[in-house]
Amino acid sequence: MNYKLINIIAMKNITIILTIFTLLIFSGCKKDFLNVNEDPNNTRSASVQMVLPGAMGSTCYIVGGWYQLLGGFWSQHWTQASGAPQWRDIDSYNLTTNDFDSRQYGELYSGALNDYKYIRKTALAEQNWSYYLIATVMEAYTFQVLADLYDEIPFTDALQGDDGNFTPHFNPGQDVYDALIARIDEALTHDYKTFKSNTSPNATAIEPGNDDLIFGGNMDNWEAFANTLKLKIYLRQSYVRPAIASAGIQAMYAANAPFLATDAKMTQFADQENKRNPIYETGVDRLGGNISASFTLLNYLQVNADPRLDAIFDPPAAGGPHKALPQGDFYNPDPTIVNIANLSTPKLSGLDPVFLISKSESYFLQSEAIVRGWGTGSAKTAYDNGISASLEKFGITGADSIYGPGSVYAFPASAPLDTLIKKIIVQKWIALANSQSLESWIEQGRTHFPELSPVPTTNAAYITGQWTVSVNNVTGNKLPKRLLFPESEIKRNPNTPALRPITDKIWWDTK
Repeated sequence: MNYKLINIIAMKNITIILTIFTLLIFSGCKKDFLNVNEDPNNTRSASVQMVLPGAMGSTCYIVGGWYQLLGGFWSQHWTQASGAPQWRDIDSYNLTTNDFDSRQYGELYSGALNDYKYIRKTALAEQNWSYYLIATVMEAYTFQVLADLYDEIPFTDALQGDDGNFTPHFNPGQDVYDALIARIDEALTHDYKTFKSNTSPNATAIEPGNDDLIFGGNMDNWEAFANTLKLKIYLRQSYVRPAIASAGIQAMYAANAPFLATDAKMTQFADQENKRNPIYETGVDRLGGNISASFTLLNYLQVNADPRLDAIFDPPAAGGPHKALPQGDFYNPDPTIVNIANLSTPKLSGLDPVFLISKSESYFLQSEAIVRGWGTGSAKTAYDNGISASLEKFGITGADSIYGPGSVYAFPASAPLDTLIKKIIVQKWIALANSQSLESWIEQGRTHFPELSPVPTTNAAYITGQWTVSVNNVTGNKLPKRLLFPESEIKRNPNTPALRPITDKIWWDTK
């Protein structure tokens, strides 16, 4: 993989794109990426209104760009096209400690998380509870992504460079999860909906405006985002700590906590160079000709006559019906697929939003909580709403019959719990294609759905609706479960835990 070229492009794109969104406090370019700590010589006095867009842009650019790229391959939505080399290392699970380093891991710490810390500290002092909640939720979202990728991360000691701590200890993912729930709960106790104005002169919260790139300042949506993120954090622990998960979720339902009924997404993109969606900017425009459809997903959609097929994938540019490679089969010598023009490709646009939690994902989370007996309401209704929201996102109308009675995706009236969980997770896997693929891969690690089938030698070897290990995997036919700690952290921080293979399970993967 040509990481020198990729990193040059990535750094240029980060700088330009974040500047476009008035990211005047882009700390990732000012601090030491390697220490995941704040620079004690860099004193900041900017308003929280100025800092917030930069923090959000940092999270969205990395999650919606580099991690979406990783998730696209590891969730088996995409695969490396034959005749091109760019992403073979990812597709074959052949990663090293130099992959996903300062431009991803480092940027989230030195950029996004540093900024959220600053906003939380400043907003707390000012009792600006609207910005305090937003920063707390975005910080929790970003930390959870890192914890799900690395298992152990700098957390309690992180971002303390101003106190002289440049070698933070790593916290287990379980401890990070508990702390994130506590932070979100505390932020939700304040009055973040009453803004300072002529009619409320004693209020201290400031009404967010366009500097809130996700909801444009709608605090009802931020409250729902906070609760939906908590729901996801609890469900992630459904197999390893079911008592904690059930108690947390039941308390939320008892309190009538609102969940997202809209998308948490960033939409401020333009159809101009360096102003487009990050995965499109790098994966399609700058390094095009590499990403093609994975047979795993494409075949499942075909077998089930899913109306989303043509919304998720474009047919081969050379003409003819949809065609895809088995996962990781980029050396396939078949003359009919030696060029990406002969393969289906993901339908991506420079104007696509970056989704943090989609409406569809929210409904599927609620459906799972209900079928487990931890939430109230109709699991079927939430499941149906999840598919309907997916169809809406892909611009498809009049296709609700795919989940109606007797249809291919109908929710069973009665079935074993694992069967119901599988129905929900497989639909989530489809719904998150091209936009939230990292979440699909993480959910497969938690639930083991879709199931795993043997490594195929031909397309015919696939079992419909099941994943397979990459044909050219270097992991002994095992799926990747985690990322490796970055080389920069290993070299600079003696507290970095010993490396574990990428096939070692994350703490919550106990099914």
